[in-house]
Amino acid sequence: MTYVTVPRSRGNFSFGRLHARGRTIAGLSFWQRSFPATEAVAVYPNVAQVAQYEELARSGMLTQVGYHPYRRLGTGTNFESLREYLPDDEYRSVDWKATARRHRPITRQYEAERSQNVMIMIDAGRMMAGTAGQMSKLDYAINAALMLAYVATRRDDRVGLLAFDDEVQQFIAPGKGVAQVARIADGLYGLQPQLREPDYAVAFATLHARARKRALVICFTDLIDKDASARLLSGMASLFPRHLPLLIAIQDPDLLDAGGQVPSDAFEVYEKAIAIQAIGDRADALGMITRRGVLVLDAPPKDLTVETVNRYLEIKERHAL
Repeated sequence: MTYVTVPRSRGNFSFGRLHARGRTIAGLSFWQRSFPATEAVAVYPNVAQVAQYEELARSGMLTQVGYHPYRRLGTGTNFESLREYLPDDEYRSVDWKATARRHRPITRQYEAERSQNVMIMIDAGRMMAGTAGQMSKLDYAINAALMLAYVATRRDDRVGLLAFDDEVQQFIAPGKGVAQVARIADGLYGLQPQLREPDYAVAFATLHARARKRALVICFTDLIDKDASARLLSGMASLFPRHLPLLIAIQDPDLLDAGGQVPSDAFEVYEKAIAIQAIGDRADALGMITRRGVLVLDAPPKDLTVETVNRYLEIKERHAL
């Protein structure tokens, strides 16, 4: 007998005993038996989006779902030199000013993009336990991190992972290729939000000790109070000048709705006042972090994956790292 189950969350799950009941051959009574089925099942994050991205890239339809255009690998963007035009050169690579000066077709040569390091940090503390719909903020961050890892490896970058709450839960050194994306997925599928205060000092100390080469450090978290934001700011600022830090803050749709509602009773007036104060504190914290030179992306959960990938591509195109 075959049946299908749909998991509601990520993680490690195990089946208990299976119970079967059937009618006897004579049809006069029923029998019932139990069978051991203690197999463990690993439920992974949403990896279907990776295949969807690849299909959209091949068909040139990335812009229709919000992604930046997919640029062919290996063409490079850093100008290197000029040379005479060859029959298989792309038309857009012709340098028309040099062609006019030399009276023959001249082509620009570009050096291939060099591989860079991308370190993904994921906060699994109390601030990431909040939900948006049926998923937690941590679920959204994990989905975005996996897509980011895939896109970055496709751009020939090395990608690593550091997940933490009040201690470091996972560390994966930067690496390349599809196998590295699989290693990151293995490190993330069992990660669950903990109702503990994230220890940014431990997380960033581990990063400094184990990721010494310059990297784009992308930290998924959220800001609720000033004390937490001050500790985060200290950790992010410590990355300069060795690394380039990017903070990705995940918005709380319920908080924004509460702050924008039209109150109908005293309770909703109180609720709106608290929400407006929390939104203001959060905006102040993000502004403080931005003024210290840290790149910031403040995104709603539903758009987190697309906006994260686009910001990474923007940094690559600007050669900011």
